[in-house]
Amino acid sequence: MKINVGIIGLGEVAQLVHLPILSDLNEKYWIKAVADISPSLNKFIENKYNISDSYSSPSELLKDPEIDAVFVLSPDQHHFEFVQEAIKLEKHVFVEKPATLNIQQLKELVKLEENFPNQITMVGYMRRYAGTFLKAKELMQLSPKKTEYLRFRDIICEGPFFVSQTKPIFSPVDISSDLIEESKKKRNQQLDCALGSETKAEHRTAYQMLTGLGCHSFSAVRELFGSPISVKAAAASHQGELLIIVLEYDGFLATYELVNNQEIVQFDATIEIYQRDRRLKINYETPYIRYQSSILELSEYAKGNAQTTIYGPDYKDPFVNEICEFYDCIASSRKPKTNLKDSLEDLELFQKIIETLKKSE
Repeated sequence: MKINVGIIGLGEVAQLVHLPILSDLNEKYWIKAVADISPSLNKFIENKYNISDSYSSPSELLKDPEIDAVFVLSPDQHHFEFVQEAIKLEKHVFVEKPATLNIQQLKELVKLEENFPNQITMVGYMRRYAGTFLKAKELMQLSPKKTEYLRFRDIICEGPFFVSQTKPIFSPVDISSDLIEESKKKRNQQLDCALGSETKAEHRTAYQMLTGLGCHSFSAVRELFGSPISVKAAAASHQGELLIIVLEYDGFLATYELVNNQEIVQFDATIEIYQRDRRLKINYETPYIRYQSSILELSEYAKGNAQTTIYGPDYKDPFVNEICEFYDCIASSRKPKTNLKDSLEDLELFQKIIETLKKSE
């Protein structure tokens, strides 16, 4: 069984990740068509991957009867409209996180999806498909212990440093200024809906840091522990690009750190779970360079002996894992764990975090 796919949005993430993976997985997928508002980008990708059809309008792509599934890789503010139309046209959908920018639109999609039980919609939380993450979950289930503290973080150097040295990106210059302004306006309207139009710029940026970067970590932690009971504290600085959040779970506290404005070259995306005589530490590498290794450190203490076991390095790309899982879900009519309803919990938590930020000032 080969799935015919259409790709909506051909920017950085599509060029770095999804297009090469789908091309490599040619026994599972065939890239039938692409759509982007840039004619030059459409042409570039069409030629590079020998794609038969390209469209300037996503709606035209979605109406193609030969397309079975679509990958929605457009800017966040356009996810809702494209996913909504795709579901109505009974296409399977893979949408990059966040599924939408506000709860209202996501709830609308969840309700819509209920009318199409045979249709698969998957949200791209790739860290939940990493081998080291799944190993940590397996170990915790095989030998349950009481968690006493959880620390997780995203302290990163942004992508351009890595991309400039590894893989060139085609950046079009033929997108009209009117379309760019219209897209910005749509984003601001959706943020107004999520946070209120009176929300100050720092808090709007903080929310976008959470939906754009933090959601990977929060979604993974949620799979292990569920949603927190409450947001105990939250603080932001540097125009919302630095965040510290304290969360209360059943029986333990957790802290989350986000630093997104540094020039130091590092990618520290880590989950650390402290259980008195056991610590699990999941390390993720930058997604901007493919096939980097990830490891799981398991530190234990028993009868006066300390021991650290390293699982890995694991070189299997979590993006490949999730795209293969999308295929398997379609082939077996099985709903993915990272579905629309699942992702709703992240937006609900992020809204609570911003409310806590507002109250702390």
